[in-house]
Amino acid sequence: MEKPMTLRITALVLIVFLNSGICLANFGEMFGASPSTTGIGNQANLNPLDPSNNYYAPAALAWTKAISLNASGATVNMDFESIKNVTTKNSTNSGFDEVGNVNTEYGNYLNGAVHATLPIAVNGAGPLAVSVFTPMGNLIETNSGDPELPEYVMYRSRFRRTVVHLNYAHPLSEEWGFSLGTHIGFQAAADVQTNISLNGATYGSSGAAKSKASPSLGAIISLARRFKEYDTTAYFTFQQEMKSNLTANATGEVNDPASLPLLIEITSMIFYDPYIYRFGMTRSTAAYDLFLSLEYQDWSGYKTPVVRIKNKGGVVQGSNDFEQAQAEGILVPKIGGTYNVNDSFKFLGGFSYRPTPLSGEFSGAGNSIDSDSFITTGGLIYSSKLFGKGIDYSMAAQYHKLKEKTVVKSANEENGSAGSKIGAPGFNVGGTILVGSFGANIAF
Repeated sequence: MEKPMTLRITALVLIVFLNSGICLANFGEMFGASPSTTGIGNQANLNPLDPSNNYYAPAALAWTKAISLNASGATVNMDFESIKNVTTKNSTNSGFDEVGNVNTEYGNYLNGAVHATLPIAVNGAGPLAVSVFTPMGNLIETNSGDPELPEYVMYRSRFRRTVVHLNYAHPLSEEWGFSLGTHIGFQAAADVQTNISLNGATYGSSGAAKSKASPSLGAIISLARRFKEYDTTAYFTFQQEMKSNLTANATGEVNDPASLPLLIEITSMIFYDPYIYRFGMTRSTAAYDLFLSLEYQDWSGYKTPVVRIKNKGGVVQGSNDFEQAQAEGILVPKIGGTYNVNDSFKFLGGFSYRPTPLSGEFSGAGNSIDSDSFITTGGLIYSSKLFGKGIDYSMAAQYHKLKEKTVVKSANEENGSAGSKIGAPGFNVGGTILVGSFGANIAF
């Protein structure tokens, strides 16, 4: 076995070891908290008996006196533009040039979500509310993506993680509600010591590893105001940024049979959720409900999830890190509504627009790509009885259309030498995402 291949295997084992024990975020931001909120444009419906509002506007649950439960499942299908006949290898990542195709098939995804409110049995107190999103069959699905080929970095695996939101909502008066809570992430670190022996040596390879994962908390603060005379409720929610970093140090030696020291640091920001400032309102009548919201998302702390390798004094060459991705704040407007056909059936509809937080035209060094998305949603709620308790069955669908753009790679390789950049001569960015969900909501 060649020495470079041995070092690659060592790094691969380390990354797999790290990724096996971390819990991250975020499905709700991308595709909605439940069918009843997805169907109106991925925003709060402000129904105090629907605990999925805990994700968007927990203060709106302050007046809830009933135990309520909302459970749902969703499937996500992504279809991005194919990328063919582009440069996939040059002198920055290989000993030869190569032209080929890039895999843009990220597979289907199944997600489950459970929301609940539990009133506290103290006079004047409000409820505790919890929201949990998780990949079906897994606690986490992590994939940092290809470090050099074009990647839709917002869609590869960012939402394929367990999310927990916990809030306490308190009624300040009949008109004002307040909530305070947290969403949960983790930081992970590991140290690996290796003694790699190549084929032909008289002794085998050995190693030792240790790791730790510590929770990190992001604040959630929400305020709601009811205007009963106008059948209107307004709210504001602040959500602190949440990031989860993987950091690992690998030390040891490769015996060839001469001893070659191995000392590297591996880092990756495997997920990032932005600061969110959310304003919203609803207007209710006997026949319909209107929902409006506007989010400002601050992405200034974002880094792409690519794995970065730094040489700390051994023989391993660090990663190139040519890309310097820049992210900026975005405004996300949403509008939705419901139409009450009768006491049993309600139709849902909505629209939202999500600009990409990544700046630039993607023509320079780097592989991260994204585009603005136009999101159309719809759904249906059927209200019935189960064991004498009111239950709402809901289903929803949403269609994301990514704005099409053409990327033309600039001249020269990433390091400035003559040649073609990876991804050259260029490719189209765009695609569609289809999401379907089904769930039920019951209050006791």
